[in-house]
Amino acid sequence: MTRLRCPSDLIARTTWQVETDLSRGTSLAEIAARVGSSPFHLTRAFALATGQPLMAYVRARRLTEAARALSDPGASVTETAFDAGYDSVEGFTRAFRDRFGLTPSAFRARPVLSDLALQEPLPMSQTPASTLSPRFETMQSLKLAGLSGRFDLESRARIPALWDRVVNDHGDAMTGGETFGVCFDFAEDGSFSYLVGWPAAAQADRAGLEVLDLPAGRYAVFDHGGHIGTISETWSGIFANWAPSSGHVPGDGPEFERYAPDFDPSKPGRVAVWIPVAA
Repeated sequence: MTRLRCPSDLIARTTWQVETDLSRGTSLAEIAARVGSSPFHLTRAFALATGQPLMAYVRARRLTEAARALSDPGASVTETAFDAGYDSVEGFTRAFRDRFGLTPSAFRARPVLSDLALQEPLPMSQTPASTLSPRFETMQSLKLAGLSGRFDLESRARIPALWDRVVNDHGDAMTGGETFGVCFDFAEDGSFSYLVGWPAAAQADRAGLEVLDLPAGRYAVFDHGGHIGTISETWSGIFANWAPSSGHVPGDGPEFERYAPDFDPSKPGRVAVWIPVAA
């Protein structure tokens, strides 16, 4: 049998590892260790690059291959469950029903794969090498005031609406200074909190606004020269390409977009992505 060669790009390596481990019920921590990343940053990189949480993709791939196995009239639900990495038939049945809307037994009675939302493997080709070249800055701690929302990969397109609401309600406080879009409180499912804020005086927490402290430390700073609508490309390049190959380890604190006082959303540039660096 021809042995698959593991590609070097982080997302391609991860996809390769998922396919290799489909029958093992591998955890996020185990996948991260095998591709040389941390669970936190692998979750971020995969979500930014593919638009879906890593472990949701893993479950979808396992269940897709299980459905293919069950389309064989001689297949056993019990054996298929264990082959798919599940510890019990009950757990497998719940996951199968949640994914496809019917139980494994019901599918076996009418095994039409085209009726199911199957997840095929993502391409394992490498993405182009990153040309991102950050500068490094040491920042003092900074207190921000603003408003936040909770987003996931499906709802993150609503972040501009949060900006619009904050600017409409608090534009006078934001005018003439830097503004920030801060990602924090990340979860394994790919969800995160995002705060639209600006530097605040100590009494800002009495003004009906949320307060968030950006910790002091060393940051890698990536200037985004394009339109703000393409800033996701910079985020994806950071975690999928730059971080795995740079020799630097991103920290676990908030990551943020820092907008210059003269930032104009109708024009390119004047915004940078700041990533905490642990090493």
